[in-house]
Amino acid sequence: MLLVVCGMHRSGSTLVWQIARHLVSDQPGLRNPRGLSTSQFPAAAADCDDLLMAKVHFRPALERDDFPQVGAKYLYTYRDVRDVMASLYRKGRAKPEDPERGPRSSRLGARRELRGDTFWRSRDSVWIGKYEQFKDDVPQLVRDLADFLEVDVTSQRVDAIVADVDMQAQQSRAVDAKAHGVDDDLRVTSNHITDGRMGAWRDTLTTEELIAIEAESAGWLVEHGYELETAVGKRRAAQTQSADSEAEPAPDLREHTQPQGNDVKLGVLTLASSATAAGAMFTTQRNSGVSNLLWVAALLSTSALAYRLGQQRVGFAAAPATILSSLRSFGS
Repeated sequence: MLLVVCGMHRSGSTLVWQIARHLVSDQPGLRNPRGLSTSQFPAAAADCDDLLMAKVHFRPALERDDFPQVGAKYLYTYRDVRDVMASLYRKGRAKPEDPERGPRSSRLGARRELRGDTFWRSRDSVWIGKYEQFKDDVPQLVRDLADFLEVDVTSQRVDAIVADVDMQAQQSRAVDAKAHGVDDDLRVTSNHITDGRMGAWRDTLTTEELIAIEAESAGWLVEHGYELETAVGKRRAAQTQSADSEAEPAPDLREHTQPQGNDVKLGVLTLASSATAAGAMFTTQRNSGVSNLLWVAALLSTSALAYRLGQQRVGFAAAPATILSSLRSFGS
């Protein structure tokens, strides 16, 4: 069995990790080493006597085959991608003038997070948590994770887990991590804890960084309930919505019961072409002059029919069916 805690950076995945670790602590075969290669994940997923816990953030170099669908469960967390980038900058204590910041870094960082979002959501067995919803209701988060992991919990156990993962405890662990290193069970680093505020990107990102992030992720932000701030982001979201509406399938014209204008024109041209050609053939032996005139008329009506089909962008292969349909509509 494989249990992967994954998520956007700075989206509460460590909190989810700690709670999940509590919930499966008494299950046989549990192990959660740090630094394990993802190439070992498939074997763990196929082994019912193994319970490998891993914490992973998406990066483009990940091998997709290392994350199986069968024998694996995924706990995925996401957050306003603007706050993701702002929190990363605060964690690294990167000032606006830092070379690791700027519009390009912000855009590429947002793109990475969105690619990860698409990948993790594609897993068959995945719990999805929105940071802004679970951060202030940790007891409900414990119960939700317990349900997904099929672990029975009492109210007393929920209270005990909540107390163990509160902010004061996390800050103490950050201090311990600085002095003694990161605990494999807790995964809190020395600079792990920031303020965690929603919308803190307003105090961190430059205008150029914000524009770059919204230009990259406007559609995703709107889809997941986040309001856009910049004119560029709003324009990009509108373009995305317009493109989506244009991609909708065209209505089925077969539902129309009355002949349409184009059908009538095609029907008239088809009948005229057929009638004049038949008349020309019938009068060939009796009156060559009349026959020649009828052949000219047949040629002209056929040319007009071909022109009309071209205007309607009807290809050669589809022409017979289109003509037949127009005759049926014309005669109805």
